[in-house]
Amino acid sequence: MLGFMFTSTLAFAQDTDYHHNNFIVGVGPAIPIGSTTNYLSTAPFVNFGYGYRFNRWFQADAGFQIAFGAANNHNAEITDIGAVQGGDHEFMIPLGGRVYIPQPFHRISLSAGGGAAYLHYSETVSSGDTGYSLGCYSCRSRGGWGGYGLANISYYLDANHNFHVGTTLEFIAASTNGQAVGNVPAISTSDRWTTISFEFGLSF
Repeated sequence: MLGFMFTSTLAFAQDTDYHHNNFIVGVGPAIPIGSTTNYLSTAPFVNFGYGYRFNRWFQADAGFQIAFGAANNHNAEITDIGAVQGGDHEFMIPLGGRVYIPQPFHRISLSAGGGAAYLHYSETVSSGDTGYSLGCYSCRSRGGWGGYGLANISYYLDANHNFHVGTTLEFIAASTNGQAVGNVPAISTSDRWTTISFEFGLSF
């Protein structure tokens, strides 16, 4: 019992050092799961996030995430300079919060959270040559709302907790509707994603 109380005291004490503003950038895979694999495939993924930490326990989060080419759009898109080979981007916008989990290690942070998420899939075209406009007249899009949950482990590189590296595992579930985008059909779909983000963070 005394050992448990000592460990708990250390755990609660280590979270007294925190910063209010927390930025992260991460990369990894975005992996569709379940029936979503019928029309989406695993794609490279970039994650940008900001969190405002109110106290040692709670943080509000907002993010902007992009997967590249998951819908496998190979159709030519009509632009100002004619037909251009098309692509697609999958945008994910999570809005929620997290709880920090006490533990006895000063440089390790554990957290879990969730909230609402908006998904937006869009057909795109390449940037093109300098001096040419690429306004797309045939690019289609679709979107919808859902929710997400995440778990994170981070390691602080300095004693002041200004810099950290970490990994976030995230699950997103949302219904999207609208136009067909690549292999995604023009019907309402229930989309499920798992993302793994390897992150670098700055806190102050």
